[in-house]
Formats: sequence, structure tokens, C-alpha cells
Amino acid sequence: MKGYTKGGLFILAVLLALQLVHAQEFNHVISNSEDWRDVYSSMLYANLEGAGSDFLVSTKHGAILLNDINRNRDIRVITSRKLPYVFNYPDLIKSQGFADVDEIVVDSANLELIDELPGIENFIIIGDGYGYSAVAVTPYAIQTKSWVFLASRENIFEIDSVLSRRNVKKILIYGYVDRQVRDAISKYDPEIIDTGDRFKDNAEIVKKYLEIKPTKQAALTNGEFLEKELLSGTEPILFTGRDNVPDQIRDYIKSSGLEIGVLIGNELVGAATNIRRTTGMSVMVKFARGARGQTGGVAAVEGLDLYPIPTPSIQLSLYSIKYNRVTKQLEVTYKSDSNIPIYFKGTITLIYGTERVRVGDLDTIFIAPGDYKTVVYPLDISSTESLSAEIYTLFGESTSSLDRILEQKTTVEVVDVIDKCKLTEEDIRGVRYNKQKKTFVVIVKNPFDTDCWIDVELNNILIDGRKTTLGTEGSIKIAPGKTKRITIEQEMTEEDLASNPFVELTAYSGEREDSLVHTFNGKFELKIETLTIMAYFIIILIVVVIILIIFIILLKRREKDEED
Repeated sequence: MKGYTKGGLFILAVLLALQLVHAQEFNHVISNSEDWRDVYSSMLYANLEGAGSDFLVSTKHGAILLNDINRNRDIRVITSRKLPYVFNYPDLIKSQGFADVDEIVVDSANLELIDELPGIENFIIIGDGYGYSAVAVTPYAIQTKSWVFLASRENIFEIDSVLSRRNVKKILIYGYVDRQVRDAISKYDPEIIDTGDRFKDNAEIVKKYLEIKPTKQAALTNGEFLEKELLSGTEPILFTGRDNVPDQIRDYIKSSGLEIGVLIGNELVGAATNIRRTTGMSVMVKFARGARGQTGGVAAVEGLDLYPIPTPSIQLSLYSIKYNRVTKQLEVTYKSDSNIPIYFKGTITLIYGTERVRVGDLDTIFIAPGDYKTVVYPLDISSTESLSAEIYTLFGESTSSLDRILEQKTTVEVVDVIDKCKLTEEDIRGVRYNKQKKTFVVIVKNPFDTDCWIDVELNNILIDGRKTTLGTEGSIKIAPGKTKRITIEQEMTEEDLASNPFVELTAYSGEREDSLVHTFNGKFELKIETLTIMAYFIIILIVVVIILIIFIILLKRREKDEED
């Protein structure tokens, strides 16, 4: 009986093992998640395993997607525990005629699927908020058999734990990552691609791809969505920009030997046309696919399966344009509706009668999220009748990434305004950094007898070795004769503070909140405040209380001694 039991258990164990192996055999992966990080990680996992892949983009897409997959495929579904598009998706797949389906349920596909790839020894680290970085590195990751970690200060210790259990051969940090991420990964002696410009970074990773797999063809996209071909690794990916192709991409194409571009999506045709005209690259557009839910006799088409990924909101509009006859200046005011700081560079053609005169910016101009920025051009014209202007302004997320265009024709308002709020160096009473509040403090006095609006920028601040512009978000009012501490939040380490003994300051000022027509530039010593004024007050108050308590104790002791 015992022998039979042992034999039976042995056979049962073998059968279970065979079933497990069989369950792990798959040649197609489907991502079932509303989280782009799960979608990306599942597609990367599939490609590293040499399997086909697809992803859901909606609940109803679950059934439609299956019409395009061969029924002989063995399917593995990667399902989000919290955000699945379709509940119990494997049963739906089986009901459509697929025999072999298994499922992995994940909390974080990016952190968990790496356990399914024990042979991976190369890794790429990117910031988890930079979806376009994930798109850019995918072809190189697949060619080098690398897992891409979407890292943040919150999950870097989990990532480090995974790495510590691996025989790590090579790690690449691509683009901007949190300081805590870079510090944790430094012990692995990583290679770093981080120029501060996503288009330059893009060109660098394409160069590395072409060293491994030379090709004449590249995929073209703006890095704002996932698509199957983009994640296949068969060709490098170049970012076109949204409207205007950045110079660094245009120059790289000319020198790279790339001859053919496959544009994914039709909303970038303008940028692709620009590439064709300026570089000679042949461009093909992939904008649709055959319909998977055809019901009639006509072979219809449907849009590509695209999964949007988080990208900064970058919007710039013309708020007003005025000609001031008193000062003989053209005042052009922009409004940023972006959620990050952006930069712009404008060209304005002023038209009056049969005359045309053109002015513009020599350097890029910074504008904070939700802020206004007025650019003033000295301009003496012979007539102010029927003034109009043509605006052509490039803008983007960095000084060298002006990939968007604001183009507009509008009438010009004529005004007669004298603005007294022109600050001088004497009105900037100091620039400090408060360690306790982690803020820069600019002390400004309004010496005039009218309200003044102030907007402050700190230029070329070195943070973690990278030059950054910091600014106030919106104009700040200072009452006549009053002094105000204007604050700009920014965490700085001791190394950062040591790298910035002086700061370059630009102050914009004016009597009108949306028209700061005066500009002051200066360089100031950065002084360090360890505590806030309130903290000093509390400390002094505590000291006074302690002294009073000691005094009372001594007084009572003296009274007691006198009674004795």
C-alpha cells in the first residue's frame, strides 16, 4: 500500500510538473491593463521571449483583438490586479476557440515580469514619468536583451533588490532620473545618456542601436503613444517633434546614413514632410490597418491600436500684442497653459500700410507654467493706422527642443502707457536659500508709489550637475514702498549649494499684471538660511520660557530657604 502510494505520488508529481511546463509554454502575450507601465512591460517581456504581442485599449477591444490572432497560438495574458480592461479574460479567449491560455496577474508588471526572465543580465533605467524615454530605448533594449526598469524614488529599492540577485553585466541610465535613483544605481558603474535634451538623448541611443544592427530604416514618432511596431525592436526610433523637427534630429539624420522613415500615425505628417524636405529621407506613413470586425462585403480599415503614455502638457498662446506709442515699443505677451516650464523663440512681422518690419528673439525665453511673459521690442514706425502682425513662434520643453509652432495673424492694439515699475539692482535686497523650507528667497522692494507686479527667474542653476532655470509661477504684487520675500521651491543638496555660490537673476516688472514690460538682469551672492524667521522666533521663545522656569524655580527655592 505504501509503495503504491509513493508510486502514485511520484506519477502525480511528474504529471503536475509536465502540466506546469506546458502551462508556461506560450508564443503570444496580451496585456490586459489600463496602466501604460503594465502595457509597456508586457510588450517588452513578449519581445524578449520571442513571442508575438498585443495590448487592449478598451473593454470592448477584448473580443475584437482576438479576430486578428491565429487560433493555434498559445496565449499568455498579463492582467493588472487593480486595473484590468476585461475580467476573467482567459475564459473569453478560450470561448473564441483558443485551446491554450494562461494568465499572470500582476500588481506591477515592470517589477514582477523580470522574475520570468532569469537569463537577463543587462538593464536600462529610465524615469517612470517619462514615457517617451521608454519608447526611445525599446529597440536597443531588445537588441541587447535588456530589461527596462521604470524607476522612481519610491521603487528604486525594489529595483536594487532585483539587481543584487542578478549577475549584472551592464546598466544604462537613460534620460533624467531622480537623484535617489542615480545614487542607488551608481554602485553598478552605469553608463549614462542624459544631455538634458530628449532629442539629443534620442540621437545617442539610435547611434548605439546602429552600432549593433546597421540599417537604413527608422520608425518616426513623437514618443507620445505605444504601438506594436514601435515596440518590436526591428528598427531604431527617431522622434520627429510635434510640428517642427528639432535641428538636432534633422542634423543627425543627415549624418546617420538613414534613408527611409516609417511614420507611425497620421497626425505627424507635417513634421514628416519637413524631414523629407530638409534631409532627403523617404517617408512612408502607417496610419491604419485592416478591419477586424468586418460585417459587410467591403474590406474596411480601422485605426491603429495606439496606447497613450504620459507626456508633459505643452501649450503656448498669444495673449496680446500692443504697440506703445509713448515708449515706441512693440509689446508681445504670451500665456503658457503648460504644466511644466517651457521655452519659446518668436519672430514677429509687423504690417502697417504697405510696410512690413520684422523683429524677433535672439535667444530662447523661459516661461513658467500658467504664467504670462511679455517680450518688448524697440520699434519706431511711421504710422499706427491699421496695424497687424504675423506671429511665428517656436516653443518646447527645453532651449534646444522647440518642436512646436504657434502661428497666428492678428491685429495690433495701440496704447499710450508710461510704466514706472522699472526695478534696479538696489531694489533686489538679496537672494537666499532656506534649507528648512527648501526654497529660494528673493527679497524685492517696490520703491514706487504704485503697485508693482514682479516675476523672477533664477538662470543656470546647477542641480545635480545640470543647468536649470527656476521661476515664480505667476506674477506677484508688491504694494507701494513695501518689501516682499518672493519664494521659489526647489530641493537643493549640499553639493548643489556649493555649486551655486552666485545666482543669475532676471526680474520682470510692470504696473500691469499681464504686461511686465521692464527687465532687469543681475548676479547676486547666494546666502544660506538654516532656519526660517518663525523657527528663530520659536527657538527664542523656548529659550525665554526655559529661563523663566529656571528663574521661578530659583525664586521659590530662595523663598523656601528664607522661610526655613
